[in-house]
Amino acid sequence: MAEQVAKNIYRIIIPLPDNPLKSLNSYFIKSETGRSLLIDTGFNRPECSSVIEAELKALGVKMEETDLFITHLHSDHCGLLATLRDKGSKVYTGEIDGYLINYETQQQYWDELDDLFVHYGFPKAKFGRNTDIHPGRKFSNEEIIDFIYLTEDDILSVGEYHFRPVLTPGHTPGHMCLYDEEKKLLISGDHILGDITPNICIELSMENPLKLYLESLDKVAKLDVETILTAHRRPVPNMMDRINELKKHHDRRLAEVVRYLDDEWTTAYKMAQLMTWKIRCKNWDDFPEPQKWFATGEAVAHLQYLADKGLAERQEIDGIICYRKA
Repeated sequence: MAEQVAKNIYRIIIPLPDNPLKSLNSYFIKSETGRSLLIDTGFNRPECSSVIEAELKALGVKMEETDLFITHLHSDHCGLLATLRDKGSKVYTGEIDGYLINYETQQQYWDELDDLFVHYGFPKAKFGRNTDIHPGRKFSNEEIIDFIYLTEDDILSVGEYHFRPVLTPGHTPGHMCLYDEEKKLLISGDHILGDITPNICIELSMENPLKLYLESLDKVAKLDVETILTAHRRPVPNMMDRINELKKHHDRRLAEVVRYLDDEWTTAYKMAQLMTWKIRCKNWDDFPEPQKWFATGEAVAHLQYLADKGLAERQEIDGIICYRKA
């Protein structure tokens, strides 16, 4: 059942079956006089649509009076866009991820993403394309959306709330949070999470995601925030404490990768097999294929960061990006 987490803001917990994230927190902001707002949607699959539609009905939501805001391009956040929006609904997001959401409706996007990972050492699929089994591919939005692109100069007003979009690239190229300065409230999407660390992974048009992510953490740290509403799991009680924890996590990750680098060239895929992961698997071979994908993407992010800092060498060998100790 939807939970009221602030005045006129309700959290709808949408299950994400067979996914380590377990669920998505979608937020409905009710306006007494104007248009209401729904933030993020869940995967494009029946288990998600049945829950969010039932919860919206229980709240008395009329989608013809409701607009949508999408924090970023991942399908657990935008998969049900076409299903939920009314023909009169406005759909807001940032321009960078909005473009990619629409690009995801084309097979070319997934082929390019697959080629990008193969370029960083991920094995070519024996069954077709690696992205054929990618959850983001299987449960993505299938229609071109006529987005209204927001910038940091805009104000998105919903009832008594007046949100300023905050561009926070890193988790995705154009991730956006919403910040109400007066209410000291931040809707953080996947930029800041409490129980888990956001996946920092390469993406089309984003070669050094960890650098962008850490810069975005510093950017948000300057905001006066008392309430932070996250897109997964439990809310974060103290934003600054969590930001410091996230930074320390990546410091440990970077130190771990440096320890494993030596004079021999290696790939991100091989590095991912050495890194520490919180997953209930006996060994790397036991990892589900999608989790090997995300682990490799994280390994690339940390290796790219180290190469940018001069702490690792990078070279393309036989069409594959490789790394070694600087």
